Order: sequence, then structure tokens, then C-alpha cells
Amino acid sequence: MTASVNLSAEEIAEIQALTKQGDLSEAIHTAMVEYVRYARRQELKTLSGRVEMQDNWRELEDAEMRTADEARKPHPG
Repeated sequence: MTASVNLSAEEIAEIQALTKQGDLSEAIHTAMVEYVRYARRQELKTLSGRVEMQDNWRELEDAEMRTADEARKPHPG
């Protein structure tokens, strides 16, 4: 998809310097991809303290190990 963006010479130079891209299109693409990653991380940070975690990892691991042990037992037949 194509989009027109108006940027000053200073903004272009800064984007190219920060992304380490000489090609303007590549610099803008890199900047946008990195911004999306940044925005997603910020959204995840807002969930901090809001997600209730169950401290049942030991029980789950024990169940997984029992299942693996049962799968290794020879089947009569």
C-alpha cells in the first residue's frame, strides 16, 4: 500500500539516523515496524498487576511427568 507523508528534512534525517537506513522508504518502514512493537509493549505494560496468576505450576508439571511416565510403560497385548 502507498501512503503520502509530509516530513521535514530534519525529521527525515533523524529517522534515517535512528533506523540506520540510508533509503528513505526503508527507514520509514523500519520506524513504523518498531513503533508498532513499542506500542504493543506499552499495551502489555498496562496489564501489569491486572492479570491474576495461579501458582500451580508444580501441580501441572507433576501431572505432565505422570502422563509421560504412563506413556513409556509397556502396554500388555
